[in-house]
Amino acid sequence: MVKKIVKDFLYERESYLIRGAIFEVWRAFKGIFKEKIAENALKKELQNFGLGIESQKRIPIYYKGEKVGTYTPDQIVNGAILIEIKVKPYLTKEDERQFWYYLRGSQYRLGFLINFGSKKLEIKRRIYDKAREKYKSIEADRRRLSTPNNADVSVNQRSYQRISASTNKGFTLIELLVSIFIIVLISGIILANYRVSGQQFALQRSANKLAQDIRRAQQMAMGAAEHAGCPAGYKYGYGIYLTTSANNQYILFADCDNWKDYDSGEGVETIKLETGVKIKTLSGNPLTITFTPPDPTITISPSAPASIQLGNDSQTKTITVNSAGLIGIQ
Repeated sequence: MVKKIVKDFLYERESYLIRGAIFEVWRAFKGIFKEKIAENALKKELQNFGLGIESQKRIPIYYKGEKVGTYTPDQIVNGAILIEIKVKPYLTKEDERQFWYYLRGSQYRLGFLINFGSKKLEIKRRIYDKAREKYKSIEADRRRLSTPNNADVSVNQRSYQRISASTNKGFTLIELLVSIFIIVLISGIILANYRVSGQQFALQRSANKLAQDIRRAQQMAMGAAEHAGCPAGYKYGYGIYLTTSANNQYILFADCDNWKDYDSGEGVETIKLETGVKIKTLSGNPLTITFTPPDPTITISPSAPASIQLGNDSQTKTITVNSAGLIGIQ
């Protein structure tokens, strides 16, 4: 299976949690209520994930660096991500175009346009970043070229550099040795902190990836995705299999026989944890989390809730999954 890798995924953790919250609301309501009810339910679900939510906050809209009006999104997540909620038969091109222009005119880089009203849940994740940076670069160049006496400034700078070079004196031997010692000391501190930070980030990424893959198994079951190793047309489930005997990896599998567990030959993908990260403990060993369509229904074996502890030499992260399919990271 070819796995698509996305580099520099903007607000990866928040995006995963937002999608999870959206699916929870969709499973509960199926788009039968008005926008305000869907908005309140989504706010509660996002807060359950530990995200900060601001509702109906007025934000400024800019044109060429000047404020020209205001826009009130339904929600702002962690002060960085816009959420716009619709409950209508389907999203139109005008809905998407309007949301895009709101995002472009604001200071925010990422937004989600969600429609709970269609027969199929619609989620539009939009990024407006590179175009804004290009625009800012063009404006900066324009202002620089329009600044008077540019030539005089350049001449004065070169004159200052020549005067500074002519008056600069060399280091003494003691000053040079002290400087080298300070540089070596600072480099050692930075390197030690870098290693610790690298291990911490690797553990956090691995925990987020595992939670995301559990959610992916749920979505594959919900969408009745087919697997080449299973009978054609059979609506089987998907799940995640973990064991401490292979503590550097876990398996995404297709439940071809509908026994709610993992058997040899049912593997879809073996996912490796990042270097230095291991499966420390499991609430059951082995532990199987299976989702069965159409809802999908969750089965945790040997028993719910599931608890998965990942760790490195000094830190741990715990991923939990309850009987309703709600995923948490601690």
